[in-house]
Amino acid sequence: MRRILVPIDFSKESMNAYNAARSVALNTDSEILLLHIVEDPNIETMKVSGEAHYDPMDNLYVKLLLNKTKERLEEIVNDPKNSDVTISYKIEIGNPYSSIAQNIASHNSSLIIMGSNGASGLEEILVGSVADKTVRYATCPVVVIKDECSIENVKDIVFATDLKDDQAQIMKHLKNLQEYYDAKLHILKVYNSEWTTSEEVQKRLKMFVSEYDLKNCSTVAMNSSDLAESILDYAEKIDAGMIAIGTHDRHGLLHLLASHVSKSVLNHAHRPIWTMAIR
Repeated sequence: MRRILVPIDFSKESMNAYNAARSVALNTDSEILLLHIVEDPNIETMKVSGEAHYDPMDNLYVKLLLNKTKERLEEIVNDPKNSDVTISYKIEIGNPYSSIAQNIASHNSSLIIMGSNGASGLEEILVGSVADKTVRYATCPVVVIKDECSIENVKDIVFATDLKDDQAQIMKHLKNLQEYYDAKLHILKVYNSEWTTSEEVQKRLKMFVSEYDLKNCSTVAMNSSDLAESILDYAEKIDAGMIAIGTHDRHGLLHLLASHVSKSVLNHAHRPIWTMAIR
């Protein structure tokens, strides 16, 4: 692990993510890049009006905001308690999602740890959260955090899987995650009894464990028509330290169908979520 990207807006959720990233960086000899996005509403206004050569730095409000943001980020970087970890920061003006996506590629981040307060109601259905969009397009694992928590003592990880072949894309990263924590992996398959039986699901789970040579793990088959709720309920039942789930980088109706579960888990879970895009 070389660089941990932490989008930060100074909300409690993003500060929780920063604190978690700091502990991971100390244990992995990684550096942290704090990324703050300043949203300038005038940018979209200028696009609509067609006015050219608009420089957002001409806006006094944006200048003051940038200066204040720089001060706050430098306070974090120069804090004496951070002398044992390398932290840098970057400030950009633009759209949060697109700016995060661009920085993932340009800075070769090996992990993203970000805060999220989730999305609900109409927002969840239509656009979702910045975190949801980020995990679908990131080329590295993403850990999403809402509440203040420690991610250094994770003993149980619930891995929710559909047992499809494309899961192979993320298994190496999942095994690295398990090895990092020396945690027990609970491989969860939620199924609908109208389409299969418990015996068939358990057989497939055992084949899955054998195919990927998984150790220190259990297999769990749950009969339910609500996949997301079942994942959250099981994680709550065993008090898992983290939920792991793959999400699909897809668009249109196919994306809505394939990513509904991971999106719902991301928006409603109150424990750390590890996820990686399946392409």
